[in-house]
Amino acid sequence: MKKTTKDLAPIAIPHGPPVESTAEYYKSLMESARMVKKYPVWDVARPTPQVLMEQARRDLMEADEKLVAKREEEAKYRIVMDAKWQELRNKEILLKESFISFNKFIRENQEKRDRAERKMEADSVVLERKTRETEAMRLRVQEMEQVKQLMEKQVKDYTIYEDYLMAVVRAYPEFKQPLDVLNRYEALAAAKSTLAERQERDLEMLEEARQEIAALTEEKKLFIMGLNNTLANLRWQYDKVRNRVIKWELALNRLKETAANRHVELCHVRAAIWALYVKICNQKGLPIDVDTSDFEQQLVVIMRALLELRRIYRIAQRRSKEKDAESMQTA
Repeated sequence: MKKTTKDLAPIAIPHGPPVESTAEYYKSLMESARMVKKYPVWDVARPTPQVLMEQARRDLMEADEKLVAKREEEAKYRIVMDAKWQELRNKEILLKESFISFNKFIRENQEKRDRAERKMEADSVVLERKTRETEAMRLRVQEMEQVKQLMEKQVKDYTIYEDYLMAVVRAYPEFKQPLDVLNRYEALAAAKSTLAERQERDLEMLEEARQEIAALTEEKKLFIMGLNNTLANLRWQYDKVRNRVIKWELALNRLKETAANRHVELCHVRAAIWALYVKICNQKGLPIDVDTSDFEQQLVVIMRALLELRRIYRIAQRRSKEKDAESMQTA
């Protein structure tokens, strides 16, 4: 049976994906490189201050050497980087100049293209105009050809009239040539036109006179109609006013009758008031010292008498109720 030994430093396998453990792996490598290896106590020499100082001086010298190397390396890198920056600046300047020249080239090409397009448009316009003019001239030539043919036909058709005029000249000695016949015809036509114009003018004057008479007649008719309307309105207003007068006269008569009736009633009321006043004074033994026309004082005396009678009636009614109550209690 094989004897197994126990591993005092087992390998710890990280949990999770390896990508997440990469940073921890490199970190452990760097720490192990910087880590000072320790040896067992029995293999290490006893450190003394001189040994420690020499060790520190040696570490300092190594650090200075590394620093000098780093500075030299940085100076070399600085020279290379300055050269690269200068190269980049030169390339940038060249690129700007190339952009400017290219922009100028594009602008010149665009201007040339615009000029060529404008020239092509102008040439197309001129070509179209020339084409229209050519077509118009061709149509004009065709029209002139048709006019020529029409005139030739008319000359051929009007030859008989020339022959007729020559026959008239030969028949009537007062005409020396066909032009005299035409002049005579034109004179007669002018006289006819003048007479026609005069007749037309006279007819127009007659028509204007007729229209003026018709307008004047219409105006007078309208004026008469307006007068008739005014007369009708006046009659209507007169009837309205007369009806109102009759209405108010009737109302006035009714008011007079009402006033007369009220006056009679007032006289009766005054007489009744006076009689009642005299009766009350006689019953109470009061002197009649109020004027006959002083109705207010008479009404005051009557009102006082009525109030006393009402008070006496209430007292009598109350006593009658008390007696009825006592009689009911005794019964």
